[in-house]
Amino acid sequence: MVEIRAARAEEMPEVAQQASRQLGLPLSMFQGMHPDWTLCAFEDGRVATTYAAWPLQIRFNGPPAPISGVTWVSTHPAYRRRGFLRAITTRHFETLHEQRQVAMAGLHPAWMAIYQRYGYGTINIRHSYRIDPRQLIFVHPSEVRGTIREVDLETEFGLLVDVYRRFREDRTALVHRGRAMWDAGPLSDPPPGHRRTILAYEEAGDPMGYVVYHAGPGGFTGPGPGHYVAIMDYFALTPAAHRALWSVLATYDNAREIRWDNAPVDDPLPNMIAEPRMLDIRARDGIMARLVTLEDALTQRPYPERASLRFELRDDLCPWNAGRWELETDPEASRVTRVDGGDVDFTLTPDTLASMVWGRLSASDADRAGLLDVADDRALARWDAALRTKHRPYEAEHTW
Repeated sequence: MVEIRAARAEEMPEVAQQASRQLGLPLSMFQGMHPDWTLCAFEDGRVATTYAAWPLQIRFNGPPAPISGVTWVSTHPAYRRRGFLRAITTRHFETLHEQRQVAMAGLHPAWMAIYQRYGYGTINIRHSYRIDPRQLIFVHPSEVRGTIREVDLETEFGLLVDVYRRFREDRTALVHRGRAMWDAGPLSDPPPGHRRTILAYEEAGDPMGYVVYHAGPGGFTGPGPGHYVAIMDYFALTPAAHRALWSVLATYDNAREIRWDNAPVDDPLPNMIAEPRMLDIRARDGIMARLVTLEDALTQRPYPERASLRFELRDDLCPWNAGRWELETDPEASRVTRVDGGDVDFTLTPDTLASMVWGRLSASDADRAGLLDVADDRALARWDAALRTKHRPYEAEHTW
């Protein structure tokens, strides 16, 4: 007999063990989940598929929006290709839609193709850097006005929280961090032999940025420095803060490279240094989001201008979303209504719409990629302008 239900408290150790083993991650990462936040498949009492969702808040072009942070997704090899994940995902989306409290789901995908089948679209791209600190030469050198100092994490954790909150204020895709997310992510223990350092940049005592990093041996061979610096968290509120923090990192003469695996797409550093190619920039996908209840989700973000956007959505997994809609955008309050007849600008699927609404893809980008069935080419510019976000979407989480 197959049951799809929340795990019971006494079953949580087995659920965590299965998720840890199938995902190849330490068991220590699978702690703190409330049983009511799980939705698993059990066959004859054995854990077949694990699934859970954190209740999170995420910035949606400025304002916070609730999102169901899907995690712990795995299936035991003996139960794969049986449709358990699809059944669980369908149940999860149906429950969210019935409750009408959370209109979106999000996740870090192990493999994007898995979740595109369920209507998830990628909403941000991460950049990674690998640079020799000696190559951090600024095009326009200038004097640092403020001061750099080390942060005492035991007494000044609030400084990090304050800068992070100020940075995320008008952003898209940054989540609200609880202390557990800080400790499991940027403040997690460094590798053996490495030491963590936290530096803040201040002007007249006001923190304007910080960087969390660890440094230590890198296993390099051949002549030259043998250490590397790994940036775990970095936020700067002003150009001066950016310059000051990177200027300090450039002084690591015993490091062969500085690594940052989570730089935003619109990070200013490539425009600040003389040889941006030396950053060895590489791109990879970030998080994916699903619009579970369309009319609730689309009205949770502000739009830069007024427009009428008409579209048809094809959505087999969430049939309540399928059909023709009109989104009337406004900087203050927007409206979504179902339309029975009339023309639409184009037809699309929920994964494409999610990427567009979150600001990763413009309508023109989606059209060039063949992701839209366009009825009126003149509508593309209108959609591009109406869905524009203040900043490119960026998420900085290591785990959730």
